[in-house]
Amino acid sequence: MRYSTIIISLDEQIRSTTDQQLRRGVDDPRAIWIDGSRVATQEAIHYINLLDDGSVVGVAQFRGDAAHLARIQEDVPHIISSTVTGGETWLGYMHYEPGDVERAILERLDSEAISIDWPMRETDSGLQVTLFGDDAAVQHLITALSEDVSVSLERKGEYEPEIGDPGEHLTDRQTEIVRTALAAGYYDIPRRATQRDLAAELGVSRGTIGDHLRRAESKIIRAVLQ
Repeated sequence: MRYSTIIISLDEQIRSTTDQQLRRGVDDPRAIWIDGSRVATQEAIHYINLLDDGSVVGVAQFRGDAAHLARIQEDVPHIISSTVTGGETWLGYMHYEPGDVERAILERLDSEAISIDWPMRETDSGLQVTLFGDDAAVQHLITALSEDVSVSLERKGEYEPEIGDPGEHLTDRQTEIVRTALAAGYYDIPRRATQRDLAAELGVSRGTIGDHLRRAESKIIRAVLQ
């Protein structure tokens, strides 16, 4: 299996949003500014997912004012919700409405038969993303991404993942739902099932499915990072 590590150059147009209260990359491509004040630096993205309703959930690693970022939904209308962990370097979970360019990038990532070697890392040059899978599919995705943003190839080669067992941290109910999602094709690229499909199969609400999946995904991400 092959991998390619690319740099996506997120310039001011892409990093900024239509809401001028929140800005990205004013003097540092990793910087987050709220109302003219730099509140945090985003160092890595450990998970990001485009939901059926067009909104995005993500878990990212930050350094800076955790308390301020935890209240970001109060300051920035397109942030639906946010929670943070503690410590000097901390994780932030966010649910938000993406801009058009970010949505286009995530739709392309979902449309190809490739996987992402998490985390995506913020660098001085842009967002560093490692893709793996069939070489032709990876190259097709890189070409497609180049239609939306500036993409440069950093390196490529044979993929050798480090394998762990993060599933041991899930509850029985979370394991059941994640296994159902896998079997139904929820995590396939492109997806063959939605959260509504899973809710109908398991006899629960879509909100319950979404909550269990987000909690399970968060546990898996934390386990991988330890």
